[in-house]
Amino acid sequence: MDKNNQCYTVITFAPIQAFIEKSRKLRDLYGSSYILSFLSWIICLAAEKQGYSVVSPALPNVTQGMPNQIVLQRNLSSDDIHAFSQGCNPFSDDIQGIQDAFNQGWKCLVDSCRNWIEQEVKEGKDAQGNVIQWDYYWQRDWQLWTNHCWEFFTASGQPGESITDVRQRLNQVKNARNWTGINWQGESSTLSGADAIAYPGLGRIADPRDYDYQQERTAVRAFYQKLSEKLGESFIKATPGLNSAEKDKTQEKSSTELNKKYGSSFIDPREELSIPELVKRLITHKVIVQDLVMRLHKLKVAVSEDEEIKLASFREDLTQIAKDLKPDSFRDLNRQKDDDSKEKKYWTGWFLGDGDSASKYFKQFNASKYSKEFTESKAKEEAEKLTEFSAEMRNWGKELCTNSKDYLQGKGRMIYAGGDDFLGVLYYPNKQIPPHDCLNWFYTFKSEVWHKPQRKKISASVGFVWAGNQVPQRDVLQHCHLAETSAKSTGRDRIAFRILFNSGNYLEWVCPWWLLDDADRQAFTEKNIPILPETSKNLIESYHDRDKGKNWTHFYQDVAILESRHAFSEQSIDIALGLIDIYFDSVWKAIIGNQENWWNRYNEHELQIFTGILGDPKRFNPEYEETTELRNELNNNPKVKEDFNNWVINLAKVGFYLTDNNGQTNQR
Repeated sequence: MDKNNQCYTVITFAPIQAFIEKSRKLRDLYGSSYILSFLSWIICLAAEKQGYSVVSPALPNVTQGMPNQIVLQRNLSSDDIHAFSQGCNPFSDDIQGIQDAFNQGWKCLVDSCRNWIEQEVKEGKDAQGNVIQWDYYWQRDWQLWTNHCWEFFTASGQPGESITDVRQRLNQVKNARNWTGINWQGESSTLSGADAIAYPGLGRIADPRDYDYQQERTAVRAFYQKLSEKLGESFIKATPGLNSAEKDKTQEKSSTELNKKYGSSFIDPREELSIPELVKRLITHKVIVQDLVMRLHKLKVAVSEDEEIKLASFREDLTQIAKDLKPDSFRDLNRQKDDDSKEKKYWTGWFLGDGDSASKYFKQFNASKYSKEFTESKAKEEAEKLTEFSAEMRNWGKELCTNSKDYLQGKGRMIYAGGDDFLGVLYYPNKQIPPHDCLNWFYTFKSEVWHKPQRKKISASVGFVWAGNQVPQRDVLQHCHLAETSAKSTGRDRIAFRILFNSGNYLEWVCPWWLLDDADRQAFTEKNIPILPETSKNLIESYHDRDKGKNWTHFYQDVAILESRHAFSEQSIDIALGLIDIYFDSVWKAIIGNQENWWNRYNEHELQIFTGILGDPKRFNPEYEETTELRNELNNNPKVKEDFNNWVINLAKVGFYLTDNNGQTNQR
């Protein structure tokens, strides 16, 4: 089809408040993921009903792991082309219909949560055992969050414009933010602190002079305690055989205790959540999911003949959430320390990753950059490549979750994998996993996990956190995000190892995959980008102490002593290279000391073709361009030499903790 007889539309959306990113529990991550996926799914269904075809995401009937940027294609009639020539968008009403469906889908989700609470939580008890009858004043606040929770952005291209052109237009649209803030009274939530605590008294009109802080706190605590119990009770009722199975194990436990136990996995009685945070948590409860599916039947956003099939697929995906997140599912990862708990806690390894620079990959197919005679084929190729890439990444995420035991080699589990985003944890259920086992798994991550079952179009950056046994889960998840950000900001296509102590202090070392993954290093060697000396072992495996053993303490202590004497200077890297020569041999000294290996290299499409140890040159010179003069200036920059020294120092410190292989960690 002629490129001038079709046009593209790109849609995305974002929460006004950052409730999606804030996470205290794994349940928060699941809830966030499925809210975004659900709303993307609604957009795709509504778009198909309006006559659009979905270019991306591929597999729109599979709800899990859908991205929140949707690319649509529309064939144009002669009337449509004429309307564009007159400066009009003939599809503005269709776009409004898609946005209306989006708003209706969110309303269904919010109403399912609110109605369930109001019907199930009608009274509670305060600390003294006094009964509290709940009168709900919060309807207006829920309505405000229904109407003003999301920003919805859309950009439509002109006939002949490429997907990349429309994406750039969307970025301009996003700069003109259009949102409404919600005012509130009272105390802020404990998760993000940005919004009011959701409880029955929210929105009640009262004289500020009569405000009693302590009374409100008592009411909030009583409400969340009852809400937590009701969630547990409802879960038990909706799970046949669960209650009797538990009572067979613990006959002495009362039903109330069981309700509290299961309810606390959804909401801890001590938590104080805002309305959107509460929705994020409740969407992972199977009873709420069932009510949501019933409401979607009435919504009818899908094409009529496919509606039952698509709703059945959605119901299956959301029901799987409840199975994945049943309260005992993450019992072996529980980081809450009860006062009477004698359960032993272990150090665990958490990793969070994401694909690199997908947008730059697609820019090379940008049809508008080519002469007119090639534009039509390039426009088609760009759309095909986008669909192919989306299907590839979504299938990879599904495969990783389905066969996580094979990929993780029995060392843990994938918590989430949707598209090119993934989160996992490495641990043994009933004993301490040696950190060296975690490190070994990453030796082949890029070649055996990321590039399986087929090689990906882009690389991946990962943040790995070796977390102390007393670190709260919320802090672990936050450090996972920060470690991943370190890997990205340094130069992508690498992993950031972070040791997180119980005190909250941490150490971090960031390195390219090819220093660990032999297959990745061999791929660069074959391309001579740059020429790397051959070595049979990766950097960590090549380590030896002065006695030719594997005791990392020697390296660690030498660095500590040299640091105390201020031996490392920003004017020289000789000491750092000397340490590499002593503990990793001359081959690795030649590799690491070669300044050609320090910096990322890019092709004419700005795609990364080599991953340097120190990463992107623009970290040190934002105006950097690849010339001999600027390269020499960069290599002699004191900040660069300081960064190189710190890289070797952090290698010693992080390696000391991660190479422990006796099952009894050295962490303090």
